[in-house]
Parts: sequence; C-alpha cells; structure tokens
Amino acid sequence: MPPPKKLSERTIDKNITVRCDGYSFRVRLTIQGLRVDETFDSLQDARAYRDRMKSDATIDPTHRLVLEAKQRKQEAAQMTLGALLDRYEREITPTKKGAAVERTKIGKLKRYPISRLPISLVGRDAVSRFMATARNEGWSENNLRKYLMLLSSVFQAAIRRWGMSLENPVRTVQVPANGKARDRRLEAGEYERIYVQLKQARNPYVASLFEFAVETGARRGEILNLRRKDVNILSHTAVLRDTKNGEDRVIPLSGRAVGIIKELPDPSSENVFAVNEKQLRDAWEAAKRRARKEYEKECAEKEIASSPGYITGLRFHDLRREATSRFFERGLDLMEVASVTGHKTLQMLKRYTHLRASDLAKKLG
Repeated sequence: MPPPKKLSERTIDKNITVRCDGYSFRVRLTIQGLRVDETFDSLQDARAYRDRMKSDATIDPTHRLVLEAKQRKQEAAQMTLGALLDRYEREITPTKKGAAVERTKIGKLKRYPISRLPISLVGRDAVSRFMATARNEGWSENNLRKYLMLLSSVFQAAIRRWGMSLENPVRTVQVPANGKARDRRLEAGEYERIYVQLKQARNPYVASLFEFAVETGARRGEILNLRRKDVNILSHTAVLRDTKNGEDRVIPLSGRAVGIIKELPDPSSENVFAVNEKQLRDAWEAAKRRARKEYEKECAEKEIASSPGYITGLRFHDLRREATSRFFERGLDLMEVASVTGHKTLQMLKRYTHLRASDLAKKLG
C-alpha cells in the first residue's frame, strides 16, 4: 500500500491557513518577536484566538512573559539532549579550567541513546537506563558519578541560565557516592624505569618535566603553563599563574628543582617546558609501555611473577600525590605543605597524601 499523501494547506484568512480536508485551522503569527503557532477545529475559534493574541499584545504587559514561557516549553519538547549538550559545550564549557576534559565527556555522552531523546522526556527512567548501560559496560561508580554530575550541570544551566521549563532528572536517581580516595604512589623502581624511557622521547623536555612534577607537586597544567619570566632562580621560587583554584600561587623550588630548570636546553619558547598536552600524554604512555615491557622481560628471566599494576597502573596525576607525601616525609607541616600544593582544605590535602608505614616507623624509633 502506498504511503498516505501529506495534506497541504492554503491560506483562508490573515495569519490563518486551512488543511485541504477542511477540518483543521492553523494560526501562525509573530508577536513582539515571538512565534505563535496553534491549531483549531473551527475557523471561528482560530479567528478568535488570533484576534485575542493581537489584542493582548497591545494592552496586557504580561503577555510577552506568557508567550516566552510557552515558547520555552515548546523548545524543551523539541530540543534533544544532544542539542542541549552542544549548547552547553559552546557557552559554558569554555569558561572552565577543565574544558578539554569536559568536551571529551560531552562527546562520550552524545554517543548514548539518551542524547537522542527530547529533553522533556529525559526523566528518571531515561537516566536509570543510561546508568544501567554504563555499568554493564564496566564503568566504575566514580566515573559514572562524574558523568551524572555533568548531566546535572547541563540541566541546571538550562533551567537557571536559559529559562527552560524543566526538571533536573539527575536529582531523581541515586547518584553513586564519591569513591574511595586514590592512594597510588610510585612503587620501588617505577621512577627510574619511567625516567629512562622518557629520556628516549623525541621531545627533550618530557623527562625533565616528569622529574619536576615529582619534585614540586605542581599539577600537569600548571607545569605546562609555567613561564620562564615567572621563575626566580635566586630566590628559589616560581609563580604558577591562574591555577585550578583560579588564583596565582608562589611555590618554593628545591635545589634539585632549580637544577632541573638550569639543565634544560636553550629556551625556544616563553614556557619553561616546551611541551604541549598531547606531546606529554603520548610520551608518558609510550614510556610506560616500554618500561613495562622491560620489567616483564626481567621477570621472565628471573622466573618470577610480574605485578599486574606495576607501571601500567600509574597515572601522571599520581605524581602530585607522590610529591605531597614526600613533603610530609621531609618534615614539612600541614600549613607548609598546603601553601606549596595549593590545597584549600585539610580534607583535600589528606586525599593527596599517603604516607608509607615504613617511613613512619623510622620516626617512631
């Protein structure tokens, strides 16, 4: 059977059209810049509605507010979550420190069926289905929590910034609790193995950057953005600009940290380390793969079992925890360590500190 023909419309009165079956009358007009589009069963009702809209626009000061609210509701019924994510990425994401990471998360969210739903239909059931899918794919609870928090931020922006008539569906589900704090530090031999492999990287700065990260506890982005003019070799200090907390921070440089900077190749850019994010990431992953391969080869030669997470389980951000813990092990107190690392609360500082029992035992005697 051939598909039914689409019914066309013809104009029957100003701002009013009628379908060819004669049973549907459509009012379309623009009032104060806002589009009005309604359908009625009779021409009489259509004319009455048209005339009332025009009259209210003239004498009722709240008429525009009513139309705006109605239009926002219509937008919510038509816009998909994917389109809302696109708008959030355009207008909100660029204002954040972690913009690149958030763009990656938004791109991943848009690959799931929930992003194809109209936002008016993204409710508890839709979010629950997304959570179930993520868990079936092996997402950790902590990772799922981060994506739900992003989704919640998107809906809050739609409600508070863009005036959309919506409910935040994330508030209707059980969001996973913040997981156990990561306590990974460098294990015996990891530093040396990775450093040796980084020295073989194409970029001559990555090995020094790795060493500087362990020596200072600065974040990856802070080190990548460190400029030569912000380093004072005489006073052994450096100024980290526009940090994650939104503030500049002055950090002390150990003798070794100063030595690392002095040993760098002749400056070719205003930054201390002439490395970009991608170069560092690629060099880091490649060095870990080579170091792991060498480690497994040694284990095979010695006929001993290799440790599953050795080298492969290390993240670059773990170097900040390593440095923070070493500060305490060197005898710095809480306030001194916090001033170096930039942590605002004791709770956050504790999450980045993991003291080795063997070192504490030495202090106890």
